[in-house]
Amino acid sequence: MRFSDGQFRGVVSAAVVAAGLLAYANTFQNGFVWDDVSSILVNQHIQDPSQIGQLFREDFHAFGRGQGNFYRPLLAVTFLLDFALSNPGERGDAQTLMNLLSPFLFHLSNLFWHLAAALCLFALASRLRAPRYVQAALPTLYALHPLHTEAVAYISGRADPMAAAWMFAGLWCGVAAVEKTGRRGALALGGVCTFFVFALLTKESATIFPALLALVIGLRPHEADAQPIPMLRKLRPIALAIPILLVYVLLRMTLLHFADASGEAAPLGTRLTQTLQALALYVKLAILPTGLHMERSLDNAPGWLAIVGGALLAALALWTIHAWRTRRTRAALGLLWFLAGWLPVSGLFPLNAPMAEHWMYVPIAGLLWAILEYVSPLLQTPRARVAAWTVTYVYALLLLGLTVDRNREWRDNETLYLATLRENPDSIRVRYNLAVTYDSLLDNMPAARRQYEEVIRRYAAKKGPLSGSKNEMFWDDELDAHLSLGNIYLEMRQIEKAVPHFETVLRIQPTEKQKGLLGKAALGLGQCYWAAGKPDMATPLFQKAIQYRPDLKPHIERLLGAMR
Repeated sequence: MRFSDGQFRGVVSAAVVAAGLLAYANTFQNGFVWDDVSSILVNQHIQDPSQIGQLFREDFHAFGRGQGNFYRPLLAVTFLLDFALSNPGERGDAQTLMNLLSPFLFHLSNLFWHLAAALCLFALASRLRAPRYVQAALPTLYALHPLHTEAVAYISGRADPMAAAWMFAGLWCGVAAVEKTGRRGALALGGVCTFFVFALLTKESATIFPALLALVIGLRPHEADAQPIPMLRKLRPIALAIPILLVYVLLRMTLLHFADASGEAAPLGTRLTQTLQALALYVKLAILPTGLHMERSLDNAPGWLAIVGGALLAALALWTIHAWRTRRTRAALGLLWFLAGWLPVSGLFPLNAPMAEHWMYVPIAGLLWAILEYVSPLLQTPRARVAAWTVTYVYALLLLGLTVDRNREWRDNETLYLATLRENPDSIRVRYNLAVTYDSLLDNMPAARRQYEEVIRRYAAKKGPLSGSKNEMFWDDELDAHLSLGNIYLEMRQIEKAVPHFETVLRIQPTEKQKGLLGKAALGLGQCYWAAGKPDMATPLFQKAIQYRPDLKPHIERLLGAMR
């Protein structure tokens, strides 16, 4: 059966939406996890519509631990809208809101943006005159791919599909601006600028848009008998995008710069090795996305993986040259798209992690596109078409099953952290988050104690000979683990075990943001001495607690009154 163009677009759009619904329907029952607390549950500006203007002037994680440097106001606005529509009118702390607030609408919004990105990718492939096989398979496989679960099943991952949807729409407008003249061309140019600005206000990675725009316009296929398009018309969309990028970079370096990068960058040689190791893993995950997890580390990656990554990089370069020479311009576009999207997050430039699955949200579209463009010419006979579509359907079903299964791991914090630790048992950060979950959310003190102790043990092993010395340095999570363990042992009336943990925290020379920890540690240690019948040692500690945390004074006065 041969569909008209309009019928074909309708059928493919419906298939993409159906694929997305099948893949992510089981996320609607998932809860708030990981950074959803700082992004939504404790973010007072997201919970108050009158503060919408403040979202455009602050760090996205303004209410998280410490100051970050994430400027994502449009993402925050979508959270504000979801919160306003989901909130039963209650207020409270994070745990209270987690129990009262339904996450359904948040997850539905995530799926909406993911489907919007897939449909805009379909529109772009259609605009670039890709074969119908590619137009149908590309957005469907993209919607189903489990590598996207970190961006779709995780509410705080919404920035990736949202920014991608804006960028893909902007690329469509870029091609239209080249092909159309007059009013339509002007509207398309306006779309390029508008969607690029929206993407930048959603996530920082949208800075790659001008590069993708140049690739899409430069490698745009054209009809053999079509009139040549003046170079000036081709350059106009790019010429408009570059000043927008420059203004954005200037603002992010000045008025919208909230914090400097923390930590030291790894040596260049180490970064080069990890870049190639990460590339090998990214390509594997793009084709066979198994063993997915959120906390990826290359600390124990084998050296030969860098050799594989180097070979893959050379193969991608040769493949691109072959595609160009054989006039498969859309395949060349897809490969260059993948490389352009991968390079900023490759690890070659210092980042907060060596790799992350959600960083591939935009680049993987290019790789899938290139592969499908090479499959399409094989569909010349009925037998070949049946074979190709059969393989495509089977692969789509495989991706669907993997996505549905992966979504279950995002059900709640405990499930997510345990699943992550199965894949990466050396992650101290995840182990600490699991301890906090047992401590603050599940009230499972024995499990919390075990995890806090393991966090401290692993940090001690990480420091080696410096552990316990006068020059010992502490991570924030490590100090929190000591403080939490001290409080757990104090509550269990095991004073002799609680004291060393409070004393460890009190040894540090605090930064401004660490003074709160010292206040709590002084309070805990004072309670230990008071319980041990040493009020003369407890009193100065209570005074120190009030010095660091004046808000503790009423609590300490009530405590002393009860103790007397």
